[in-house]
Amino acid sequence: MYNRIVVPIDGSPQAWKALDHAIDLAHAHSSVRLTALHVDASVSLNEPVFGTELDHAVAAEDKQVIDSAIRKLTSAGVNFQAMHQSGSPSEVICQTATQEQADLIVMGSRGLGLVKEMLLGSVSHAVAQHAICPVLLVK
Repeated sequence: MYNRIVVPIDGSPQAWKALDHAIDLAHAHSSVRLTALHVDASVSLNEPVFGTELDHAVAAEDKQVIDSAIRKLTSAGVNFQAMHQSGSPSEVICQTATQEQADLIVMGSRGLGLVKEMLLGSVSHAVAQHAICPVLLVK
């Protein structure tokens, strides 16, 4: 049984499907606590004007994703917390799972084929390889 589930959210359709699946797991066991985690990937630009405008756009997008997740989780009536972190998404997801003593990570998969994943890598692949707990990929 899973008691602590981390669900990375990025606003993609796959992430919302993963959140729905995690909510279903939480409904099955009332002791489950979900952590909805939004990771802001570190991006640096040399032009301050573009950087400032980009910072505002990223902050607005982050707020929209987190607020949508909070509304969904509140409406579902599950025990949850929402977190926002910055950094390398796969590293932050794995670190958060460790800190939260997660039993499971439920996350969306972009559905990359094996060849693309081998050449490009992916956040879900990196998390599956490095997480301290099982990772459930939702398509």
